[in-house]
Amino acid sequence: MGRANRALDELFVRRLELWQKLIRQGDVARGSVVVLRRPCARKGCRRCASGERHPATYLGYRKDRKLHWLYLPAGLIATAKEWVKNYRATEAVLADISATNVEILRLRAKEMSQKNPARRTGGPRP
Repeated sequence: MGRANRALDELFVRRLELWQKLIRQGDVARGSVVVLRRPCARKGCRRCASGERHPATYLGYRKDRKLHWLYLPAGLIATAKEWVKNYRATEAVLADISATNVEILRLRAKEMSQKNPARRTGGPRP
């Protein structure tokens, strides 16, 4: 029984460390930073006439299942990339927290079934 308690204690410590890591994660934005090439509105633009078009950076994100595009001026591109990176790191930490919680539940369920052997077999039959 001591080994199981020690394992649970280690899992609780791990979970606390993960929550602390999550808190320090920083600002997040769910989406992707992409460069799209679009035509401009100027008549006679050589770049557009050649088919090259003009590059512009956007944050693509979903809201209510619909894809939206937010234009990013040059001064916001680095910030948007950082926030998207933080969001993905946050997802990874949440996955670790979830896996740790599943392991805690597994150990607790095992502990409970060992305390009450009738539960393991489905209980006494009438």
